[in-house]
Amino acid sequence: MSALARIHYRTALLFLAAFLICIRTGTAQETPRTFAMPTRYHQVGPNPNALAAADLTDNGLLDIVTVDRGELFDTREERPANDEVSLLLAELPLDYTRRHPSLKTGFGPYAIAIANVDSLKWPDIIIVNFHASRQRDVSVFLNLKDEGVFRPLMFEVPDNLLNYHRHYDGEGVPMYTMPGLTDVVVRDITGDGLRDLIAAGWSSDVLVFMPGHRDKIFGAPRFMPAPGGPRALAPADLDGNQTTDLAVAMYATAEVALFKGDGQGDFVEYDRFPSRGALPTTIHVNDMNNDGKPDIVVSHAHTDDSIVVFYGDGPFSFSLSQEIMLGTDRGVLEHEIRDTAVADLTNNGRMDIVAACYASQRIIVLFNESEDSALPQRFRRETYTFSEGRPRALCVADFDNDGRPDIAAAFWETNTVGIMRNVR
Repeated sequence: MSALARIHYRTALLFLAAFLICIRTGTAQETPRTFAMPTRYHQVGPNPNALAAADLTDNGLLDIVTVDRGELFDTREERPANDEVSLLLAELPLDYTRRHPSLKTGFGPYAIAIANVDSLKWPDIIIVNFHASRQRDVSVFLNLKDEGVFRPLMFEVPDNLLNYHRHYDGEGVPMYTMPGLTDVVVRDITGDGLRDLIAAGWSSDVLVFMPGHRDKIFGAPRFMPAPGGPRALAPADLDGNQTTDLAVAMYATAEVALFKGDGQGDFVEYDRFPSRGALPTTIHVNDMNNDGKPDIVVSHAHTDDSIVVFYGDGPFSFSLSQEIMLGTDRGVLEHEIRDTAVADLTNNGRMDIVAACYASQRIIVLFNESEDSALPQRFRRETYTFSEGRPRALCVADFDNDGRPDIAAAFWETNTVGIMRNVR
């Protein structure tokens, strides 16, 4: 080796050593993470299955509500599941006090909606119960803020006309109740100024519609067939006719079903297609590539660790899709996605995706960094790992009033809620 070559070789070694030292000491250029890990965890009831946020006390701060379903036991037992809702009331930004006693629901509270369903101006709490008994399928808590109470109402979904389509135990007895409500949407579907309710009846393969009622809050339910184990709902106008349609995740048949609404609370199945994974668990409708057309985002709870975006290309048409694999091996369940949220987390006009991964104890954030509507869209990943607790449910909102969306997560095993502040 010539003298000049030796000099170049030594110089290269020095640069390499300096670079490695920078990496080891943390002085190399790194992209700052968008969210800070929670600094405090707030205790809630056993196995929080869903959470939502709203200003319940009219003090300008978001409060947090969790449905705490507990374990799902034999329906023949006196208490087949837990039956409480936890309220975390904000007194200062990010400073919560848990309200005692907790609100009592039917057994197995599973999903939550917050909407103003009475004549008062404050948001009310609506819960659907999976293991309902004693005519407590739907629990409504009317927010009487001036009195400092939530007045409970219970609604029955009669099951005498329903069939059971799911699992049986070794004695041939149904393991779950009918209709087995797993998701709920509350909004004015009929255009009469009253909030209507639509829910997914997983055990009985039905959608349940309850019209808003000026005096009774909700009227008598009616059923629409939805074969395939409807697990989650996403309301949207899928054909541009100004009425609410539905995209439904069919858990048992691994499909996305599209239901056309008539504006009066009736929904008829229009089409369905494979969800590209096993056991689709969550579903959202948003414009993911900014082309003015609704897209569908579906996640799968088991086997695939996948999130699939179905891009809309016309009324009730989703012919192109993009799969985002969170795991490294399709044959191994690494993460177990139990909940997702879709929101613009960076205020850049692009919809991002958040996934609560139960098995890996992680929250994975997929930032949409695409610059146009071309497919596939480009997502950058940030991963947040928790040493205790397993992420089970998500909610995106501005919890500290700084104009940036934060992430609230509910954790099993620790039965807590933590908030990841947006610090970018």
